[in-house]
Amino acid sequence: MKKWVSLHKKISLILGGVLVALVVVFGISQFQKEPAAKGNIPLPSAAQSNELDAWGEVKYGTAVDINIDFPSIVTGVSVKEGDRVTFGQILVTLDLSEYQGILDKLKQQVAANEAGLPAAEQSIAALEADIAQTQSLLNRKSGEYRSGTSPDLKLLQNSLTLANQEVADAKRDLQNNQTLYNSGAVSKATLNQYVSALNQKQKALTDVQYNLTKAKNALKEEVDQLTVSLQSKKTQLDTLKNSNTANTAKQQSGLTAAQVDLNLMTAKTAKDYLKGNQIVCGLKKGIIQGIAVSNADPLGVQNAPTRVLQIIDADSLTISAEVDEVFIGKVKLGDTVRIVPTSAPDVALSGTVTQIPNLAQEKDGKRVVRVLVKPSDPNQLLKPGYTADVYFSLK
Repeated sequence: MKKWVSLHKKISLILGGVLVALVVVFGISQFQKEPAAKGNIPLPSAAQSNELDAWGEVKYGTAVDINIDFPSIVTGVSVKEGDRVTFGQILVTLDLSEYQGILDKLKQQVAANEAGLPAAEQSIAALEADIAQTQSLLNRKSGEYRSGTSPDLKLLQNSLTLANQEVADAKRDLQNNQTLYNSGAVSKATLNQYVSALNQKQKALTDVQYNLTKAKNALKEEVDQLTVSLQSKKTQLDTLKNSNTANTAKQQSGLTAAQVDLNLMTAKTAKDYLKGNQIVCGLKKGIIQGIAVSNADPLGVQNAPTRVLQIIDADSLTISAEVDEVFIGKVKLGDTVRIVPTSAPDVALSGTVTQIPNLAQEKDGKRVVRVLVKPSDPNQLLKPGYTADVYFSLK
């Protein structure tokens, strides 16, 4: 019995020792696998010493906005956000009944003016209607300019308010951290981050102020042009009313104006993305985004452009790879890189460095340079907004 107890104790001690050893080995292994602390740049292992792994995001260089500036109604949307499309593919179907009606009316006006030329009939109805329309448009545009109620101005004004608040917040944060720095509570690097943040906010504020001024000036210029146009039309009307000899001139003017309106209206559908009553893809390869319409939506109300959707040029896709400034000297234009999509980690694509910006940006306390890489992606694995690991050779 004593021998059995003694043997049992020995076996227990041996098993306990093995278990402790396994725990120690596992702990060391896990410790070695722990990632480097945030902000530190881990040294590449021997297997990785010839490559730099950079995080990248898929972006695009070209996108086409599809706008409709003539009266119509959406009767069908054949695509969804993110769909890949090809040249000639139907995107949206329209009801052009109202547009055709306007077109027919303009054609009739041209024909009527042509028929009236020999008789030189004095008709001022068309011009009066034109003046009334211009006056109405001028009143609306002038009101928007004086009150700042234009959608673009309101949006920019809201952006200005937000930008002012962000600058004020950034100044307060910098002042607080300046106090902390003076007392030794924070480092110079931390203080510099707040200085950089303030500079960015102030730049954003300046940009909004510039855009707001630009938008106001554009609206003012439009008002001035409408004023000149209105005065010109009124002068023309007075001439037609007060001069018998002006009948022929009026008739010719009406014909010219009608012809111009007809030409302008006809040209509205002479776009490469319009085929009859359908909006089609005008790019070789595209990706749909920003669909702004649905069935039964009216477009081109009062001939104002209505945004329908946007098509990304799939051939313009690039990858913005964040390279730490420590390694940027190793990257050269034209270098071939290896790309591993996050969505397909078992696939490796090739790519070429097309741009190395002459500026760096701050991210997570480090300075990175967003290098542009043109990928070779025959199977279209990369899509806007996707991410990938980009491996640069350090040889």
